Amino acid sequence: MDNLTAKIIELSSGVYVIPSTTNVGVITTENDSIIEVYLIDSGSTEIDGEYVLDVLKAFFEQQGQTFKLKAIITTHGHADHCGAHNFLQEETGCELWAAKHEQGAMETPIIQGTVLWGGYPPHELRTLFFMPSPTYLNHFITKDEVIDLSGSRTLSFIELSGHSYNTLGVIITAKNGHKVIFPGDNIFPRNEIINHWIPLILNPVEYMESLDKLCEIENVEWCIPSHGDFLNRNINEAAELNKIAIISTRTCILDSLKTKKKLTAEEIIKYVADKNDMHLSLSQYALVSSTVKSYISIMHDAREIKMEVSDNKLYFSLPVQK
Repeated sequence: MDNLTAKIIELSSGVYVIPSTTNVGVITTENDSIIEVYLIDSGSTEIDGEYVLDVLKAFFEQQGQTFKLKAIITTHGHADHCGAHNFLQEETGCELWAAKHEQGAMETPIIQGTVLWGGYPPHELRTLFFMPSPTYLNHFITKDEVIDLSGSRTLSFIELSGHSYNTLGVIITAKNGHKVIFPGDNIFPRNEIINHWIPLILNPVEYMESLDKLCEIENVEWCIPSHGDFLNRNINEAAELNKIAIISTRTCILDSLKTKKKLTAEEIIKYVADKNDMHLSLSQYALVSSTVKSYISIMHDAREIKMEVSDNKLYFSLPVQK
């Protein structure tokens, strides 16, 4: 395979990444002269799985080594992270791992489109991008689980809420204490957050808390978001930019309600999209709509927004200041 060094990049001893639309982590450990491999996520489709497997075969053949794909560790159950799981399992016999709370969306993927749409989704939201083939897990990962990697490194997990039901960040810690983190979609690098200012978020408050948790981890050598550029050593700048994006969206929602006494969710979504110069396709609309509604729910819980049904419409407004 040409340009192999650009297709699988070493981050530290035994820890690699295959850059792609979804960055795929590769962790290796030796067991009885066979290199055992753990993947972190797999990509969106069978084509992604074929690419990952081709890269692995070429890489280990170049090293003169035999490898076995032991397990795919799923950061969370969205289609672009587990869409190639079934292909890779069928080809290699590997196990599929994820947190318990991700099981429902992975085994019954129509849940993902249903959550975005708020009901049975139209066929545009029943594509592989939103609804991969059902994935059946072999092992539920817990946040307290620690895997020893040949005595020189450990693999552990951190709960990162806010983007999905139960994202698990993966931490590989070397003997010297240096760490590589794969946080899933719970942080976006500068190039991604600037281009996608309103990423899919299930709970913005929990997402902010997860950013703080990531920043509190010591001795981080690399942080590999699932999409976009890698973060070397200092992840605080990216975390702050993510927080600014969240605060900006919250402020935009409040501003929309200052223009009129009350608005529907559709009107708020349009205001937010217009103010951010967005020209939404149906799929983008579903993602932004779901995210804005999540903000509205959290802001309603905090009594920043009130809602009422009037004339068979659901309206949102600012509370009356006393």
